[in-house]
Amino acid sequence: MDKRDYYQVLGISKGATQDEIKKAFRKKAIELHPDRGGSEAKFKEANEAYEVLKDTNKRQTYDQFGHSAGADQAGGGYGGGNPFGGFQGGQGFDPNEIRFDFGGGGGINDIFDLFFRGQQNRTRDVEIAITIDFVDAIKGATKEISLRIADHKSGGRKQEDVKIKIPAGIDNGQAIKLEGKGEINQQGMRGDLYIRVQVRPDSRFERDGNNIISKISIDMVDAALGVDYSVETIGGKTTLKIPAGTQPNKVFKLSGKGMPIVNSERHGDHIVITEILIPAKLTGKQKELLEEFNKSSKKHKFW
Repeated sequence: MDKRDYYQVLGISKGATQDEIKKAFRKKAIELHPDRGGSEAKFKEANEAYEVLKDTNKRQTYDQFGHSAGADQAGGGYGGGNPFGGFQGGQGFDPNEIRFDFGGGGGINDIFDLFFRGQQNRTRDVEIAITIDFVDAIKGATKEISLRIADHKSGGRKQEDVKIKIPAGIDNGQAIKLEGKGEINQQGMRGDLYIRVQVRPDSRFERDGNNIISKISIDMVDAALGVDYSVETIGGKTTLKIPAGTQPNKVFKLSGKGMPIVNSERHGDHIVITEILIPAKLTGKQKELLEEFNKSSKKHKFW
């Protein structure tokens, strides 16, 4: 049976760069390896193609003479030898023993070990979720949890107590990484542990990034005349000066009164939104005064 063109085997063009050749072979090797249900014959064919095309001299010879380069060619000067060499593809072929050098210093030297045997030796990260109170997100906290981590070296599970330092300012959904606290592989190496933090909401405050948002309700007379209003922030109470003539949904900013910014000395802002209270019932005197005010406001065009 005639051999297929090496470029066709790897699915590349004849003008492919060395990097493209490496990538193409890497993809084919993973796809065709027998341990993953691939064809041993095609795996062998892909390896043979790569052994030739990765070598500049062998590739030039192949481009000139094709597969016949290994036979007695008139004028070829090879005397029946195989200028490609280096590939042992006879009886007893074992894809697990093939070693590939992708170069580049510390590159992939054994694609089988990396992509197949390496699956069971890979260090695996672990992610868990914990729930904290809003105040813990404001001030930071230290929590201790008990975990059972898979230990592939011993073939069981390892019970560990882990301390988690929660930084002030952490937001809902953010994760904390603890290096070397994940699963243990067969060589004793460990992955990392990620703690996904869920923050319980607080009825007083809404969080928007590093800013805090809250609403205050002001009597319509205070809104009209102006008032000093005590506002509750995450750091305690502070006084907000409400100017005369404040309208509904007026936005005020208390700079630096918001959430602490993680790993920083800075804080976000506290945004205050006003709601104006309208009385549902009036006494006779109150109604009389408002009617008088209404007449006066229309005459003097206060609005």
